Amino acid sequence: MNHPSLLVVACVLAGLLVLYLTLAARRLDRLHQTVVKSRRALELALHARAEYAREFAAEGGLDVAASILLTDAADACLREGINPIVDDGLDGLPLDVARGAASDRRTIESSMSRTLRLTVDELEEEDVSAEFKPLLDKLSRARLDVRLTRTFHNSHVDQIRRVRRSFYVRLFFLAGRAPAPATVDIDDE
Repeated sequence: MNHPSLLVVACVLAGLLVLYLTLAARRLDRLHQTVVKSRRALELALHARAEYAREFAAEGGLDVAASILLTDAADACLREGINPIVDDGLDGLPLDVARGAASDRRTIESSMSRTLRLTVDELEEEDVSAEFKPLLDKLSRARLDVRLTRTFHNSHVDQIRRVRRSFYVRLFFLAGRAPAPATVDIDDE
């Protein structure tokens, strides 16, 4: 091969490398956007679960003690719903502000799940009157939505972690200054 041929081959290889790195950076950016979207969906599912739980407790579908427990748990979730669910910086809050709030929020959401198991899951099918059945179905669907959206979110986070660990992403600093997303670890049963 002569000198001009080597130059052409080197330019083609450099162009392919740039194309590959551009596509990888775009993929990483899309994955970050997907994580943010799935986190928003999880936030909405958690909010809906708390709303339906509070409504079910207020409507009289439970005994007085269970209603009080469920109402308190739902109110705590709704009150803390303005805080981020994880403290990885993707929510735009400074990390020092988000750290304590996210930990508290995860604890409260897990407590809500335990309260639902202690109150709603203990109901027998015949204990629920026909007037409360549609609301109970909405609550059950909201609980399922929380489990599914959390699973999807954590799956997207795992994809990003795999891509960010790859050699070419680290070598060429393709992730830039984007914070590494964190999984949402709560009791959602």
